[in-house]
Amino acid sequence: MICGKEVLAQSAVIDEDQGLVIVLDIGLRDLQEVDRCFQERDLLKEIDREKDKTIAELKKSLELVQKDLDLERKENDLNERIIKIQEREIAGINRNFEQMEEVADRAIKLAETSKPKSNWPTLGLIGILAFVIGLAVGL
Repeated sequence: MICGKEVLAQSAVIDEDQGLVIVLDIGLRDLQEVDRCFQERDLLKEIDREKDKTIAELKKSLELVQKDLDLERKENDLNERIIKIQEREIAGINRNFEQMEEVADRAIKLAETSKPKSNWPTLGLIGILAFVIGLAVGL
């Protein structure tokens, strides 16, 4: 069978001192078919080489894409961590601001309660009385 087709041939086997002789009777059409099969085989080999080359290039491209994807995943993880840190920082600033408001309110209340009361009205009356008495005594 040649290239999937059966070939009719006459053959003779002669064995002389371990020698083997085969005589085939193959026609021109069969030889042309054999030649075409060999040529197709060479073409198929070339196609296989190109296919293997393409597969190797695609594997390299896939590896590069996977590396890029891994880098992007790592970058996303780092960005998420940065965002979480920024959120914590904002929460800390807000908490500090609220605490500062409380401290300021307490300081104002403390200042108001510990502030001495002014005796100006009483001292003013005493001063006026002293002036009037001094004026009356001096006349």
